[in-house]
Amino acid sequence: MQRMVITRVDRFMCPEAGILMPHANQKSLVQMMDDYYWQRPPPRDEGSSGKKIIAVVIILMIIISSGLVFLLQAGPFSTGPRTKVRVAVLDSGIDIGFSLQGRVVAEKSFIETQYGYDTADTSTTDSWPESVPHGTLVAQLVAETPNAEIVNGKVMGADGSATSIALVAAIQWAVEQNCSVISMSLGSSPVLGDPLQEAIEFAFTRGVVLVSSAGNEGDGGLAGNSISSPSIFENCISVAALNEFGNPADYSSTGPTFDRYMKPDISADGWVSYSSSRYYGTSFAAPRVAGAAAYLIGHCVDNGISYTPGSIMTALLKGATPIEDYPSYVVGTGELNVESSIALIDSSSSEGDLPMLSLVYPSVLPIDFETLFFGDNYSFNLRFLTSGPTTFTTVIVGDHPEIYNLPATIPVNQSRTLELTISVPEFGTSLINNTIHFSSIDYGQTSIHIEFYIEEPIAKVAFDISHTSWSIDSYYGQFREFYKELTTNGISVTELRDSSLTTLTLLQSYDSVVILDPCVYDANETIPTQVTTYSLPFSEAEKQAYEQYYEGGGGIFLATLGSSFANMTQVNDFLSFSGFELTQNEIAPSGDPVYIFNLENHTIMSGVSGFHYSGAILNVPTAGDVLARYQPLAPVLVCRESGGGGKIVVTGTNFFIDNYALSGEYGVADDALLALRILLWTAGLLDV
Repeated sequence: MQRMVITRVDRFMCPEAGILMPHANQKSLVQMMDDYYWQRPPPRDEGSSGKKIIAVVIILMIIISSGLVFLLQAGPFSTGPRTKVRVAVLDSGIDIGFSLQGRVVAEKSFIETQYGYDTADTSTTDSWPESVPHGTLVAQLVAETPNAEIVNGKVMGADGSATSIALVAAIQWAVEQNCSVISMSLGSSPVLGDPLQEAIEFAFTRGVVLVSSAGNEGDGGLAGNSISSPSIFENCISVAALNEFGNPADYSSTGPTFDRYMKPDISADGWVSYSSSRYYGTSFAAPRVAGAAAYLIGHCVDNGISYTPGSIMTALLKGATPIEDYPSYVVGTGELNVESSIALIDSSSSEGDLPMLSLVYPSVLPIDFETLFFGDNYSFNLRFLTSGPTTFTTVIVGDHPEIYNLPATIPVNQSRTLELTISVPEFGTSLINNTIHFSSIDYGQTSIHIEFYIEEPIAKVAFDISHTSWSIDSYYGQFREFYKELTTNGISVTELRDSSLTTLTLLQSYDSVVILDPCVYDANETIPTQVTTYSLPFSEAEKQAYEQYYEGGGGIFLATLGSSFANMTQVNDFLSFSGFELTQNEIAPSGDPVYIFNLENHTIMSGVSGFHYSGAILNVPTAGDVLARYQPLAPVLVCRESGGGGKIVVTGTNFFIDNYALSGEYGVADDALLALRILLWTAGLLDV
């Protein structure tokens, strides 16, 4: 049976060896690792049908051992609420030692063959994945909250993985056990049909606060959008990790999400000391927030204050201490501050009533790396949190309120998202400065500040991501540095996200269109016991629109990957109008990218000495031009011009345009220069 697998979100590092950091194109849906190192995923086997088979989908964990001697850190609460609150720890099981005596009130293992495991394990003791008492450490952090009673749901075996259907069953069981909080220090890559989304909604609507690790795929922001499931879902608190100095941990996953709303939600210490080691990971940030949620619930009950999951989430996020100089997509609303959250509840509550709390998130837009130009259309999904059902009225303060598209009234029941769109003027003022207030009779006022300078573009470009389902491609993600390279040089960039809207008229509004990672493989978990592979082909209408766009003078830059990651048949079907074809032959499909230096004389390549490559070799028609080769008979970068002045560049890699390449992480090369010159040429801004 094919199954979706989830792993814990932490990792062990051998301090003598250090860490081999993951590469930007760690794109295999099967990610494996050894005990000490980040490890690039192996290429997937290809069946005779050309279909890709996915056995497991996991995210790597990060536990780092410092080799120092520490005692388990003292808990933050010396006393606490009288009311006991049940917190489910869904993890690798718990060893009930001295520190947890009398704290675990219910236990069950979900490691059963009916949930997709190869063998059953009915014990509830810690499975010690990678020789680490992971679940026990997480439970001990929850137990630092004195009123927390722990419910032990074992879902991870010794290999550190769990199936999603087991986690769904464990969430449902935790609700049956009257848990008010569920803590999950685990995660997986977001996929189509993720059953965890429905499980999160099920628990939330039954009054449960859900908390999960954000993930450890951040790699200092270079990995792009990397928030894991289930923390990616709206009603699950996503917790980022801080190091001992209160700064964001480099490994902590970052947002925003594929659906253009903000994650993570909050940050907490992502480390714990035990025996002779110190362990790091968002695994150890999540239970701190889960414990804080239990503390707030107990405080409310003790003081006759009503509560909902929405009120607890709002109090936690609104009470967090802002972390200066770091954006929301890295640290959420800030560092966990239980005292501040309690003060918010107390100051906004009357006996028997819900606290008058509300929050719009994020509180500032655009995001720090974004640049807007005259004539741009901008959108972002705002998240609203409230203690209960209410209706907000919208008031826009400042100049040019007419550029915003928001309803005058917004109904919210604890949680919702709402699209904010901005139609940037075609000309006129160069500064937009507005504050939008959302006011509720029931839960007060919350606001977002929007301020940006408008620039005049030299060209307008679209990133077409409508044929990739990879979350790391969305909101510029792993191509964020590429986006910044273009906007810094005066080029407006917009995303095309809905393939059904792709028409010739839409394409003609851009000087060039970049088609990123088309037809890549991803997992479909709509039937959790039968995970399948899928990719997103181009429709006949789209292919016709692109061909007409090209023949009429439009520019196209297509960058995909090799047959290990993308459906070559679908890509080549789209490219048929150009005559180019990607072959099944690949260069460095599972190793470090190679350095390409066999370059042809072309205006695009002026000043370029070499670039990085891992991907497909191309076939070139007689009318096409080769720009670069790996070997004499191995073209890797090609171009062609139409009779109507259209220009197309095709490559079988995305390595030289990803964040790692443009940040110099692969080594010295002219990746950024080449990426810029391709766009300038396809947009008609370079002379031949």
